[in-house]
Amino acid sequence: MGYECDKCKILIVEDELLVRKALRYIIEQESDEFEIIGEVTNGEEALEFLEQSLPHMMICDIMMPRMNGLELLRAVNLKYPEVSTIILSGYQDFEYVKSAFKYGVFDYILKPELESDYLLRALRLLGRKKGVIHAKDHGGSGGEEACPEQGDACTTYYLIAIQPGKILQGATNKQELTIGHMEEMIKEAFGRFYLDSFILKKSQVYIYTIGCFYPEMFDEKLRTVTGQGTAYLRNIEMIISPPYGKGVSLETEAQKLSELFSYRFFDSRKDYLDLRENGILQLPALDQKTVCDLVRQQKAGTAGAVLVEYLSSLRGMAVSEMAVKKLMESTLYNTIFELNENDFCPPQLEERKLSFLTAIGITDSLEGLIGAIAAIYQEIGQITEEARGSGLYLRITEYLYRHYSEPVTLKTLAADFNMNYSYLSSYFSSHMGQGINEFLNSVRVEKAKELLTASELSLSEIAQEIGYTDQSYFGKVFKKQTGYSPHTYRNRARRQGEKL
Repeated sequence: MGYECDKCKILIVEDELLVRKALRYIIEQESDEFEIIGEVTNGEEALEFLEQSLPHMMICDIMMPRMNGLELLRAVNLKYPEVSTIILSGYQDFEYVKSAFKYGVFDYILKPELESDYLLRALRLLGRKKGVIHAKDHGGSGGEEACPEQGDACTTYYLIAIQPGKILQGATNKQELTIGHMEEMIKEAFGRFYLDSFILKKSQVYIYTIGCFYPEMFDEKLRTVTGQGTAYLRNIEMIISPPYGKGVSLETEAQKLSELFSYRFFDSRKDYLDLRENGILQLPALDQKTVCDLVRQQKAGTAGAVLVEYLSSLRGMAVSEMAVKKLMESTLYNTIFELNENDFCPPQLEERKLSFLTAIGITDSLEGLIGAIAAIYQEIGQITEEARGSGLYLRITEYLYRHYSEPVTLKTLAADFNMNYSYLSSYFSSHMGQGINEFLNSVRVEKAKELLTASELSLSEIAQEIGYTDQSYFGKVFKKQTGYSPHTYRNRARRQGEKL
């Protein structure tokens, strides 16, 4: 059984005589495009009709005797999937309407709002989608746009997510009243397109499901909501989702939307975010290695400039504030880690790390984050520059004077100063003209001279006191630096009454 494609063939399934007559009257106005090939009063009669003659589409009541619209749609979807359906419903039938969408319904129309313009518009769009009729100018409207390619209108949903301000201008601070007014505005603006609402309790985000509409109509209704909402409510924040097809978990998608209420972090000029064109964007990649390499090369200012340029590119984008802040925190961690691993990390940098992270976390705008990052990397540059200058080697020598009696090694010293031990060795030698062990031995020998001259400690006790576990090794080091053995030095110093 095939189609004859000279006209778009329609089957009316409706138990109310007056509604059937109204439908026939409206459709026959366009008899050159549409042909009503049958009228039946319930689902059983519709199935019997379909066995004999196949229409392009059905106009079907949702509530009928014997076999209702849902049961009919289920059967038609299985046996005659090529037949598209527009359903009729009353205000009280929203639950049935939502269930009907999974059976490929193209659109639904409320009986109390049955209008010829809207019905014919829906029929033409569906006829064009099925390739039965072609677009043309109707009634001086300037032509109609083709049906969206993303799918049947009936299987397309949009979510409107709202995180309302807590203050209703000039009225109350109760959030319940605020959201109540907002919901009434949405219902009034979208009318029969409004399907459902639910709340994401964890984030206190209110979600409204809008379905079965045409884009040009939706734009007009959306302008009403955004205009009234943002004018009436203070700090209203709203997100209009991308289109979703049937089978998508709207609650899962709503959770994703709720993470984007930080959008105003990136563009405070807007009170709502429209994702219909670009959808939810992925955070652009950042070359963290380049940032770390620049800091290690004593170019922290340049590294900061790279991050500032990256952040500036996010202006107006639909990305998560939390994701951006986590990326900046991760980059900071990696910067300090790389300094530890490959070069050195001065103690002040470790001490300032928590303050840096706090500065990132408390920013409340993109401009604030840009300023914080620029200041952080400027300070990193100052700290590392100072550490690579005279300040660091002076601190190392002070440390050795304080800890000479302990088992200090190059490795433990590097760990205490958060530096790579090989870099520490070459750095100290270049600034002091001698190695760390050589300098430490000279400090210990000077202390040994004092003890040999002014105390009665044995040579073994003196060796222990100044950090040597082996007395003979102490003797060799002492003689190399003074020209005397410890015993000879003590005797000569006592005879002369002073340290040699």
